[in-house]
Amino acid sequence: MNAPSRAPARTPVRKNRAAMKRSGEPSPVLKLPSYREGRVVTERKTSNPAGGWEAFKRQASTQLPFNPFVQDERDCQGRTEHLAGLSDDWRQAEEAKADVANLKAAISAPPPVESVRAIRLEFAMNSDTETTKFDYLVDPFLPSNCVVGLFGRGATAKSSFAATMAVQISPAYSTLWVSVEEPKDWIKVRHIKAGGDQGTLVAVAAVASKTDNQGRVVQSNFDIYEHLEAAIAKAKQECERVYYRPRPLKLVVLDTAVGLTAWRKGESPNDDASVKRLLALLQSLAERFEVTIIIIGHSNKGKHDYFADTVAGATAWTNSPRLSFIHARDVRQEYSCVLRVAKSNITTRFAATYHTVPIHTLYKRGEGADSVLCRVEIGELVWGEDASMDLFKDATRKARIDGDDTGGVGHKVTLVEKAVEAVVLVHSTNEPATREQVHQRLGREISRREWAKIDARLRIQEFLLKVVIGTGPQNKAIYRKQTRD
Repeated sequence: MNAPSRAPARTPVRKNRAAMKRSGEPSPVLKLPSYREGRVVTERKTSNPAGGWEAFKRQASTQLPFNPFVQDERDCQGRTEHLAGLSDDWRQAEEAKADVANLKAAISAPPPVESVRAIRLEFAMNSDTETTKFDYLVDPFLPSNCVVGLFGRGATAKSSFAATMAVQISPAYSTLWVSVEEPKDWIKVRHIKAGGDQGTLVAVAAVASKTDNQGRVVQSNFDIYEHLEAAIAKAKQECERVYYRPRPLKLVVLDTAVGLTAWRKGESPNDDASVKRLLALLQSLAERFEVTIIIIGHSNKGKHDYFADTVAGATAWTNSPRLSFIHARDVRQEYSCVLRVAKSNITTRFAATYHTVPIHTLYKRGEGADSVLCRVEIGELVWGEDASMDLFKDATRKARIDGDDTGGVGHKVTLVEKAVEAVVLVHSTNEPATREQVHQRLGREISRREWAKIDARLRIQEFLLKVVIGTGPQNKAIYRKQTRD
């Protein structure tokens, strides 16, 4: 008997979730690994859990030692921060390499841009005309709160001239002296022996560390950029304590400015930009601390078309200060010198003669001149562009040979000199001399401008020439021989 035939086995059909949802069948089992307990946790979820996907993430975070979803976000953020840190480190390293390369190539890095809040502006007001004034420590050589330059060759008593200025202000003010040219003991002794009040000069010892081929100091252990501001501030504090009525610091002497400056790479005393930067710093210190700063410098030996160009180094040494002088030896008299304004923003040009006076013997010799410290005495002072130049040329030109009117090699006797000699000869008869008589003796007319120079020279040398200028008929000038009263 044949067995009943069976229906062929049907392959189970996998229902998708949508069909299962419509039929109400339960959703498949969700198996989550439990790493904490080392077993598999079987949990049946409904087809539509409350909260949807967010609830599923919360449920997963409670059963897993870490939340894979939050962990991924943290990993991304951490990697981003790590890459940003690496980028900053790389940028800083590249900037450091660039700075080193610029330093080796002597290229200065550009300064950072200052914020707007750091800039202070001042408007011109009517009250400024009442408060603004100008004063001198020593008229007309030392204006207040300015930089003054003293330049010249050696043996022109520049340091002695500055020391004499310090002595003149010592009854009311004090001086700070920084030098690489002289020992500090010489500076202090000269101040006292010249008549300066004790306790009114403070000396800073600077040791020379470098010289040029002519033996002039070009570097020392004192640096104006690093030490001068602190030295001025310290000196101002100390000077206030010496006297019951304080004599504040008003004068600073730098001997020499080149030797007291540590020139950076790419800078030198022969570069205008470097010198202007240094003098700008000195001027700012002079205004901030209300002091006058004297800088002493040397001159070259070569010939120059303009007398101010003899200063060693850049022309900014004489052009940048408010007032600068050129010192030279007066060949007409031993131990005498002459100075003339090289550049001035505050007055017209003038010239003056001065001579040294020994005040302290350093070494006494049986034969020959002793080694001494000196002060200076100011002689005649001449104002005016032409008159001051005439005085400077007369003092520095070579002596004339007898019978030679050329005044030495390449020089001629000036008309002023000839007229002065003529006036002296004319009035030797004890009779008043007129300008017409001088014209007849010289064989030429002299202009009013030249006569103004002649009269100025006669007034300055009145004590030597014994000539007095008076007024005759029709207000004409007459020249009489000076008589004793």
